[in-house]
Amino acid sequence: MDSVSQIPVLSEDKAEPSLFDMYPNTLPVASRRSFEISVDPMQNDKATEIRLFTFQRPHMRAFHYAWLSFFVAFFGWFSIPPLMPTIKEQFSLTDDQVANSNIVSVAGTIFGRVIVGPLCDRYGSRTVQATLLVLGAIPVASASLAVSYEGLMAVRFFIGLVGCSFVSTAYWTTVMFSKEVVGSANAIAAGWGNLGAGVTYLVTPLLFDLVTLNGEISDNYGWRITLLFPAVLMVFIGICLFLYSDDCPQGNYVDLRKRYAMATNPRTDIKRGFVVVASMPVSWILAFQYACSFGVELQVHNVLSLYYYEDFRRPDCDPTTDIDECRLLTQTKASLISSLFGLMCIFARAIGGYASDVANRHYDMKGRIVVQLVVFTCQAVFLLLFSQATSIGWSIPCLVAFGFFAQACTGSTYGIVPYVSPAFPGVTAGFVGAGGNVGGLCWGFLFKGVGNRAASFEYLSVIVAGSALLSMCIHVEGERKLWGADEAVHGGRRRLRTARA
Repeated sequence: MDSVSQIPVLSEDKAEPSLFDMYPNTLPVASRRSFEISVDPMQNDKATEIRLFTFQRPHMRAFHYAWLSFFVAFFGWFSIPPLMPTIKEQFSLTDDQVANSNIVSVAGTIFGRVIVGPLCDRYGSRTVQATLLVLGAIPVASASLAVSYEGLMAVRFFIGLVGCSFVSTAYWTTVMFSKEVVGSANAIAAGWGNLGAGVTYLVTPLLFDLVTLNGEISDNYGWRITLLFPAVLMVFIGICLFLYSDDCPQGNYVDLRKRYAMATNPRTDIKRGFVVVASMPVSWILAFQYACSFGVELQVHNVLSLYYYEDFRRPDCDPTTDIDECRLLTQTKASLISSLFGLMCIFARAIGGYASDVANRHYDMKGRIVVQLVVFTCQAVFLLLFSQATSIGWSIPCLVAFGFFAQACTGSTYGIVPYVSPAFPGVTAGFVGAGGNVGGLCWGFLFKGVGNRAASFEYLSVIVAGSALLSMCIHVEGERKLWGADEAVHGGRRRLRTARA
C-alpha cells in the first residue's frame, strides 16, 4: 500500500464548505480553471497570497477594481463637505441645517447596507458595485442643481446610498481570498477605498479654486461645476469594472448559473441568514465596534473641515466685527489639514488587517481579539487628546494619530467578520457594515445635540473606550476566546491532515 499517494482528509476541525459541498451541480474537477496565483481548492479556489503589482484575472483584477470603485464612491460621497463653507454661505444655512444635512447623508446608507450583502450573495459583487456607482452618480451630479436647503437635503440623502459600496467591496475580497489573507485583503481594499474621502478633501477645494480663478465664474456656480467631476468618474469606473472583472474565482454568477455550476440561493436562505447572523452576540459587538470606528470616520469627514475653518480663531480678534478676519484658516487650508485624517487610509486600515492576520497565525482568534482591544484603546486615547487641542500645531499630530488608529480599527474588525458566519458572508458583512452607518447617524445627532464640536469629540472618545472593552466579550463559535476555557478544537485552527492508506 506504500504506492498509494497521500490523500488529504478533513480532520474533526470544521473546515470551510467547498464549492462542491455548497453546490452539488458544480463543475467537475477536470474542468477547474488554472490560476496565475496560489489558490486553495478547499476554499473555493480563493487566493492564498496577495500580489499587489499584478492585474491578473480573476483574483487581483477583482481586488484592484474593488478598492478603486470604493475609492471613487467615497470621493463622490464626501465631495460636498470640503465645499460646505461656500455652500453654507450661498444657501445661508444655520449650524443646525448643516448638521441635518450631514445626518441625512449617512441615514440613506443604513438600510442599503443591510440589503446589499444579500444582493451580492444573489447577483455577485461586480454587478452590485457597478450598479451602485452608475446610479449613485445621478444624485452627485444633481447636487449641482440644488437651489435650496430642502434640495440639498434630498440630494445628500441619495448620495449617501453610494456608501453601500463598502459591503460589496468587502464581499468581493472575501470570495476572492482565503481566510489566511482575507483580513489583509479586506483591509487594503477598504483602506485604499476610504482614501477617496481624504483625496476629495485635497482635490475638491483645488478644483473649486481652479474653476473660480480670476473671478470669471462666481462661487455659486463654481461649487456646482466642481461636483460634476466625481459624477463622471463614477460612471466611467462603474462601466469598466462591470465589463472587465469577475464575481468569483470560477467566473460570474450569471454564467455559472446558466451552466448549472452554481445553485440559486432561495429567498428563504437569505432570510435565514439574517436570523442566524442577528442571533449571534458577536455580530452585535462587531457592529457596535464598527460604529465606533467607521461610524466615527464618517462623522469626522462631515465636520472636520468646518471644525478647522470656524473653530480655530485668532485670540485677539472680535468675531462680531469681522468673522472672516478672525479665522486662522481659509476653506482650502482647512480642507488640506482635514485631508490628513482620510489619507491615513493609505496604510492604516491595511496595517490593522495585517496585524490581525499575523496575530491569527500565532494565536488564532485570540490574537485577533487582542489586536482589536489594543487598536480601539489607542483610538480612544488619541481622540481624547485631539478634542483637548486648542492650537493647530498641537491638533494636527493628534489628528494624524487618531486617524491612524480609527482606520486600523476598521481593518481589525473586518479581520474577524469572515469567521462569524462562513455560510452567509454577505449578510454578515452587511450587518456589521450597517452598524458603521448607524454609528455615523448617532454621532451626527450627538454633535447636533451638544452644539460644541470639541466637546462632542471628547464625549465620543468615552464611547470608543467602551467599545474597546467589549473586545473582551467577543466569542466566535469554534474559535478561541480572550478569556475563559478554550472551547475550540486544536486552538481553533482549521487544518487538513494527511493520511496514508
